[in-house]
Amino acid sequence: MKKCPNCKMIVDADNECPFCYATITYEPIVNRDKEKYVFNKYFIWHLIKQCWFSMLCLIIVVIRLFCIINTLDSFVLFPIVCLLVSLIGSLFGRKITKYMQWKYSEGYSEFRTVSIKYITGVLAILFSFVMH
Repeated sequence: MKKCPNCKMIVDADNECPFCYATITYEPIVNRDKEKYVFNKYFIWHLIKQCWFSMLCLIIVVIRLFCIINTLDSFVLFPIVCLLVSLIGSLFGRKITKYMQWKYSEGYSEFRTVSIKYITGVLAILFSFVMH
């Protein structure tokens, strides 16, 4: 773990801060178990970049489900579950990728996390249009 001099976050990276993209190569190592996030413009911008697709899917599905479909039945559950998986993949993508590295390589675990986020978002939109 290293502390970024630019955004003041403690991140699990060696060369570059994943939030502000500042170089942390020559920063001293910090002994911590978890990353520490600071609520600033870099963190907000990082969340926007990570969650824009899931939020767009959420807006489309909510408009479709509550404005066009008059009845809420058990078929609505599948798009909602897909949206939740997509949002969780967006918000906690770095941690999920880190946890998946016990089995997969770093690149493949990141690919898998991102692809699940996009696939579940598209499935939520698709099933909200196909249901009725």
